[in-house]
Amino acid sequence: MTDTSPLTAGGPVGTADPGTADPAGRPHRFRRALPRVAAALVVCGLLCTGIAYGITAADRTDLPGLRTPGDGRWPYPEQHRPPLPQGAPAPFAKAPDATGGPPGVHHAGLGGLRLTAPEGAVVDLDKTSGKDAPDTAAFTAEYEAASGDLLRRHLTDYAPRRTASRGWTMPDGTRARVHLIQFESAAVVQYFRLTVLNDWRGAVVSLRDARTVVRDEDYDKAVPARPSDSANPDSGAEVYRQTGSEGARSVRYAYLYAGDTIALITHSRPGSTVPTAFYQSVALQQQLLG
Repeated sequence: MTDTSPLTAGGPVGTADPGTADPAGRPHRFRRALPRVAAALVVCGLLCTGIAYGITAADRTDLPGLRTPGDGRWPYPEQHRPPLPQGAPAPFAKAPDATGGPPGVHHAGLGGLRLTAPEGAVVDLDKTSGKDAPDTAAFTAEYEAASGDLLRRHLTDYAPRRTASRGWTMPDGTRARVHLIQFESAAVVQYFRLTVLNDWRGAVVSLRDARTVVRDEDYDKAVPARPSDSANPDSGAEVYRQTGSEGARSVRYAYLYAGDTIALITHSRPGSTVPTAFYQSVALQQQLLG
C-alpha cells in the first residue's frame, strides 16, 4: 500500500520515491506517539485494577453473578442489613461494645436480618416476635414430633430473647424456610448448638422427612470462606443433606451461628433439592448475620 501522507523530512516535497517510507520520519512519528500510547496503557491498567478491586471488595449481594441464569441459583434481590441503633456496634466489631453488652450481640432488628425471598417466590411465612413473647412455634414445627417436643422443653430453659421467621415456595415446588433465634449471648448459642442440636455423635434432633442425614462437605468447596470467618470463633455454618429416603420430600438444611443468634435454613422439595440454590441461600443468610 502506497504511503500518501506528506513527507516531513528528507528533502523537498516530490523528490522522494512515493513507494518508499522515509527512514527519518518513522522514528520521529513514533517518538511523538509514545506519550499517547503510554498514557493509554496507564489508563487501561488503572481501569482493570479498579474492576478487579470492585469484584473482590464487593459483597456477593452486589455482584451480578448471583443472578446468573441456568445454574440453579435463584434471582435474589440485593440484600441489605438493617440500620444499627445510634451508638451500637456491629456484632463482630473490633471495638468493645459501647452499650456494655457482651461481644457478638446483634443490636439491629432481627426481622431485618432475615433473608429476603427471591423473585418469583410466594411468601407464606413472615413472623417476628420480641422480648416480651418470643414465639418459637414456627422453628420447632420444622422438626418431627419427638424432636419438636424436646426443643420446646430446652427453649423454655434457654429463654430466647427474639425470634424471626420467613418462608416461601418457588415455582419448582421448593419450600424454603429461614428461622432466626436470638439468645442472651454467644456463649448460650454455643451451648445450645453443641448440646441440644448436636453432640459428638452428630445431629440430636431430626427435621421432618430428614431423619437420616450427613454433613454436606461440598458447601465449603462451593462457597469460599471469607477472611473474617476464621477470626470469629462464634460464627460458622453446619450444613446437612439427607441420605435416607424417608418422607415425601428431599431435604437440605443448615445451622448458622453468629454471636448471639442461631439460624436454621431449610430447603425441601419433592424428588430432589437443588444444591446450588441451597448453598446460595445459606451463604447470603450467613453474610446478613455478619
